[in-house]
Amino acid sequence: MTRYRGFFTLIEREVYRFSRLSRQTIFPPIITTLLFIFIFGFSLGSSIRQIEGFSYIMFILPGLASMSVITNAYANTSTSLFMARLDRSIENTLIAPVTYFQMVLSLAIGGILRGLVIGLITLLVGIFSVQLKIHHWPLTLLVLTLSSIIFSNLGIISALQAEGWDHIATFTNFLITPLIYLGGVFYSIQMLPPFWHKVSLLNPIFYLVDSLRYSILGTSTVALSLSLGILIFLTIATFAICVWSFKIGYKMVS
Repeated sequence: MTRYRGFFTLIEREVYRFSRLSRQTIFPPIITTLLFIFIFGFSLGSSIRQIEGFSYIMFILPGLASMSVITNAYANTSTSLFMARLDRSIENTLIAPVTYFQMVLSLAIGGILRGLVIGLITLLVGIFSVQLKIHHWPLTLLVLTLSSIIFSNLGIISALQAEGWDHIATFTNFLITPLIYLGGVFYSIQMLPPFWHKVSLLNPIFYLVDSLRYSILGTSTVALSLSLGILIFLTIATFAICVWSFKIGYKMVS
């Protein structure tokens, strides 16, 4: 185990960083979920017809969980790595006795754990507040984990590309957020006109939301095998890009 000490130390650092700032990393997403449930479930939900046999709040809860996982996993790795580049503490990591694979994996694990914690808390809020029933727990955990890995990796890629904090925010505001809201979080793409239905199928976040909706509610728009295949491909591709970027030293020091 001695040869993995550096790797476990990096993981411990990442977990400590977001757990120490729980008032910024854990509690705000919980409050946001409660607000969504109150607004859509108890205020607007009664005015909206059922979607695919479920009440409106039940239908959007998987989407809310996906949104929480995506934003928190991305935020964890993007801020951690960019700050390390900014204050040059990344140099300590680069000379540590760990492989590039382990460097990336330790960063990703921090994002994965934060994403999973927030995603599961979101579902627990739904279970206790609106009696949400989970259709398939193992599949739910799998989809949440894959989603966390993908956006933890994208956070690493974004942090390497960024020249300033505004670049991190730009990636969030002009790419991730629009894709989330256009990914079927708050509606079924079956309700869209044919053209926009086809456009939605090009949005990778749709497959995250749709597969999680199946695992929680037992209903989906596309085949589960297709959604999982896309998620697995994105997981491997984004992680490979991260490892390659570390291996060539791409913009490691700002």
